[in-house]
Amino acid sequence: MNIDMREQILQASLDELRMHGPNFHMDDLARRLRISKRTLYEHFSSKQEMIIEALYSLMDEVYTRHVKLLQDPDLTAEEKLVEYFNVNASGKVFSMRKAKEIFTKMPEICATMQTYSERDWKVLEQIFEQAQENDEFNHFDKKLLIHMLHSAADDVLDFLEQTNQDYSFPEYMEKCIRIILYGIKKDRGLTLHDKEG
Repeated sequence: MNIDMREQILQASLDELRMHGPNFHMDDLARRLRISKRTLYEHFSSKQEMIIEALYSLMDEVYTRHVKLLQDPDLTAEEKLVEYFNVNASGKVFSMRKAKEIFTKMPEICATMQTYSERDWKVLEQIFEQAQENDEFNHFDKKLLIHMLHSAADDVLDFLEQTNQDYSFPEYMEKCIRIILYGIKKDRGLTLHDKEG
C-alpha cells in the first residue's frame, strides 16, 4: 500500500471537508487528486472511514504541536498560551459550522474526538502550571480558569449562532484566552478593591 498516496488522500479529504462539509463527493476528491475513485477505495473501505482517519490524524497533529509548544524552553508561558490556540496558522482547522455538520452527520465520532481533545486540555493545564511555577502571572485559581475555558468551549456553537460569526474553534478560544490574559480594563493601575494612597 502506498503510504504517500494514503496521506495525500487524507489531506485532500480534510480540504474537501473544510470547503463542503461531510457531504462532499468522492468523485470530486478523486478529481482533485487526479486518481480514480477506485483508487480511493483501495486505500479506504468507505468515505466514513477516510473522514474519521483524517480527523484523528488532524487531532494527532494538533496534539504533537501542543506538546512541542509546552516543551519549548525559549517561549514564555504567555507566548505558549497565545500560540496554543493559534492552530489556524496551519490552515487545517474547520469553521465551527462545518465541524457541527460533521458531528451531526457522524455522531459516532464525538466520543473519540472528546478523548483526543482531553489530551490537549491536559497540555494546557501544564502550561498554566509552568506559568505559576515561573511566577509569570498573578496568582490564579488554575482549576477555575480551566473550568471557565471548558465552559467557553462547550458553548461555542451557541455563541456563534447568537452572533452570526463563523470562527474556527481555535480562533474563538484564542479570543477567550486573550481576554483572560489582557483583560478588558484600560487602566490596569487600580482595581475596585484597591485604595488610593
